[in-house]
Amino acid sequence: MAARWVHYASTISLAGVFAFLCFVVGPKVSPRLHRRLRSLAWASLALAALSGVAWLLLLSVQMSGQPILATLTQGVAGTVLTRTRFGEIWVFRFALAVLLAALLLMPRGWRGRPWRWGGLALSAGILAALAWAGHGGATPGRPGDLHLAADMLHLLAAGAWVGSLIPLALLLAETRQSGDPSPPATARHAVARFSMLAAISVAILLAAGLVNTWFLAGTVPALIGTEYGRLLLAKVAILIMMVAFGSVNLLRMTPRLAPGTGGRRPLIQSALGHLHRNALVEAGLGLCVLAIVAVLGILPPGLHTEPGWPLPFRLELAALAARSKLALATLIVLAGVLAVGGAAAAAAGRYRMMIATWSGLALCAALAALLLWPAVETAYPTTFYAPAEPYAATSVEHGARLFAESCALCHGADGKGDGPAAAALTVRPADLTAPHLLMHTEGDLFWWVSHGKANGAMPGFAGVMSPGERWDVINFVRARAAGILSQAAGPEVSATAAPAVPDFAFESGGRQQTLNSVLQNGPALVALIAGPRFASRAAGLAAVRKQLAAAGLRVLAIGLGSAAGAPTEASASSPLVGVAADVAATLALFRAPDDGGETDLMLDRAGNVRARWTAGGAYGLPDTAILVVNAARVARFPAAAENHAAHPH
Repeated sequence: MAARWVHYASTISLAGVFAFLCFVVGPKVSPRLHRRLRSLAWASLALAALSGVAWLLLLSVQMSGQPILATLTQGVAGTVLTRTRFGEIWVFRFALAVLLAALLLMPRGWRGRPWRWGGLALSAGILAALAWAGHGGATPGRPGDLHLAADMLHLLAAGAWVGSLIPLALLLAETRQSGDPSPPATARHAVARFSMLAAISVAILLAAGLVNTWFLAGTVPALIGTEYGRLLLAKVAILIMMVAFGSVNLLRMTPRLAPGTGGRRPLIQSALGHLHRNALVEAGLGLCVLAIVAVLGILPPGLHTEPGWPLPFRLELAALAARSKLALATLIVLAGVLAVGGAAAAAAGRYRMMIATWSGLALCAALAALLLWPAVETAYPTTFYAPAEPYAATSVEHGARLFAESCALCHGADGKGDGPAAAALTVRPADLTAPHLLMHTEGDLFWWVSHGKANGAMPGFAGVMSPGERWDVINFVRARAAGILSQAAGPEVSATAAPAVPDFAFESGGRQQTLNSVLQNGPALVALIAGPRFASRAAGLAAVRKQLAAAGLRVLAIGLGSAAGAPTEASASSPLVGVAADVAATLALFRAPDDGGETDLMLDRAGNVRARWTAGGAYGLPDTAILVVNAARVARFPAAAENHAAHPH
């Protein structure tokens, strides 16, 4: 980590020297300052080279598990250098560093405008290429291109701002030591140009940082519930402190260098002193930020780890009315404006305006709290966990057996809370078939199954079941509740929250497939058929298969009950599919006793039940035209969100 930190700091310092020469002082730099900046560039380049070699060796040790000496003598470092992407990037950046060293060796007479801009291009290339070694370089596809571009811009903006702070401090120190009664025009203009460069850099950092955060920690749980997210928030807090010091420089100290203050030497000297100290403080804070960046580079992103929710509550914004959401959004915008205005007033020393704006900010916070109160829900450390076991028929069937062994005594075999032991309990067991069950997160259910509920009335099973077994029980409870809730669905496509059918494997034409793989291509109609009608109904679906396929609808005809295990020697394009006994038992949860022998479920790409028909229902089974129209509507619903969790628990 130390090698990464030094490498980031030195490459940013190297780019900052040339950014300062090109954008801040230009050709008017004094010979003494030019020598100091050139020495700083040499020191930064040397540190970058040494830390880069150390980083390469440490990575070789990590990849091989061998000591450093062995990695050198046995060619491991050479393998990393020539056969990994990190090595290819290292070689490319080393070549740029060699060219930059040659540039720095040029005689004084050649160090004009081409020398400065050439140095900027080479140092910026060395810095920007670091993005390929980070998370941005590992994101695949077109989103990866956006992530990589954002990473590059983030690094370049950091080089332009943070890397220019030490050169600025050197310029201010030289100006202060000159003893002139007023600051030279070069210094005054340099401070103004640096402020503009810093403002542009901060804007780029903000935009690129938002993109990076979206890819790596794009949810509130990932931000405050993971080590990666909390370090990212600490980095943002330090950056805000840096911006605060910069704002004081811009709004309070820089105006004191104006030409009209030429006769007020103490005021000018004081302003130069403050500017110099604040630049050094900003540089120190920048080093802290880079230390955090070095740690973030070796941590899994927040979206790829389980968030441990630190608060005893969460906000369920879906519970708010539309008017409340609009008012809340308005308050957030107003609060942002007041926060920026208050910070600017404080930096400028206008304390009355600061108090007024921050009082308005406090009022906005109080009103927002009142609006959010109906959305407050109890939360637990595991509230935002993603299931470690997929919501699939195999897990559901295993969970059904575990439920019968450990839970049915209190909750009852059908989960309605009327088991044999329920009457003796002071707190009635929950009805696990009620619709509100699916309003709780999977993480809430995991906490209750693990640690119990209702002050011990429900015991915890963390000491009895493994984490995987607890997730199996939760998947069964969710599937059974979803099956009951799906019976409320009708023949019209519903856009409201809908229950989901578990994933399952099936065989068609001698080939194994899964429901989720089918849904990746569009909606599906799952026909659950029981009894003697299986053969005739399957034949009818086969006759219209091509019409439905042209509409983007895949049909899966599955035999249940007495029709289970019906022959499925049809081709892969046939609607007839064969399933294992555990799949048949799971899908039976989505049938009603009075369905007349068949239940048809139309699923969107996330597996949610959007429409339902039964042979014994008032509307009967759908004809081809209805299926085609509904398939077009269901196809508009989004696919299931990707589960990034790594499930370390």
